[in-house]
Amino acid sequence: MRITDEKVSVIVPAYNAHDTLARCLGSLVNQTLQDIEIIVVNDASTDDTWEIMSRCEKQFPDKVIIINSDRNRGAGGARNMALDMASGEYIGLVDSDDYVAPNMYELLYSKAKDGDYDIVDSGFYQEATDTARLYTGDELTGILNDEKRKRLIAGGGYLVTKVFKRELWQKPVIRMRENVKCLADMDILIYMFLRASSIDNVKEILYKYCDLSDSATKTMDVDAYFDSVYGAMQAIYDSCHRMSTYAGAIAAVEYAILSIYSFGINRCIYDQIHKYGASTEKIKIYFDEVGIKEETLLHKLTLLKNKIVSNGYDMNPFVVAKIKELDIEIMKECDKRFGRG
Repeated sequence: MRITDEKVSVIVPAYNAHDTLARCLGSLVNQTLQDIEIIVVNDASTDDTWEIMSRCEKQFPDKVIIINSDRNRGAGGARNMALDMASGEYIGLVDSDDYVAPNMYELLYSKAKDGDYDIVDSGFYQEATDTARLYTGDELTGILNDEKRKRLIAGGGYLVTKVFKRELWQKPVIRMRENVKCLADMDILIYMFLRASSIDNVKEILYKYCDLSDSATKTMDVDAYFDSVYGAMQAIYDSCHRMSTYAGAIAAVEYAILSIYSFGINRCIYDQIHKYGASTEKIKIYFDEVGIKEETLLHKLTLLKNKIVSNGYDMNPFVVAKIKELDIEIMKECDKRFGRG
């Protein structure tokens, strides 16, 4: 019989994860933290993902809970199903492609309890680039203020390297967007930085990120990419702009929105950039030769940006410091052409 009210609930969405799920789950069931529940959601897979999950549950019934979704909801929707039943003091998220160090959740939970922190972050290793990084440096830890929140938001990072107090997801209830192809986590990460009161880190590489060659972002068409970009921009604004901490961090939040805006524009004019090369002198040509469908998408994207971004480019220190001058000029030209209702 399972013990409820665990220290950490780890949520794993799985879709057609035959090649990686066993390794992922193996790294979780062997965690040195004993009071842990692992909630695995089969996102309507068409391979043997469900069978792999079922075998794991039978072998570790005191740790593993499995859920079988009747339809494909994407990673966000699958995570939501698990969030609704998670009992842990803290929530961890792991992708089925990846795996974690055996002491990851013991270290994160111990640090979280030591200072009653809302969030604790750790370092990660990325196989594709053979690089390791910790996004939350010591200077950003402790009680959060406007400056720390701005730097955390502008710095980025990942949900999967962290644990979060469960109440951050529940009071009020916040859930992830379903059926999102890319940029699925960005709005939630920004929301968490605005919602949390404190953060700390464990300066060890605990999460192993495995970039698969056939990942969705590499094969996505323009329409699907646009939907992801538009949805992420809208979700960041919708989930965050009424929060009491929003005004103090607005420059960083709008930088994040404008970064996504730039991604969307550049995808729409990709063929022109590829044809003529990346140069500020060619910007007008990029837009002169854009297709009718892309014009429609750019118009919709620009109207949204104008609605949810209150400040310009040149006065935002994060935009000036982090977005290339060419991309800023491309955004300005797009605004001129498509910014009218």
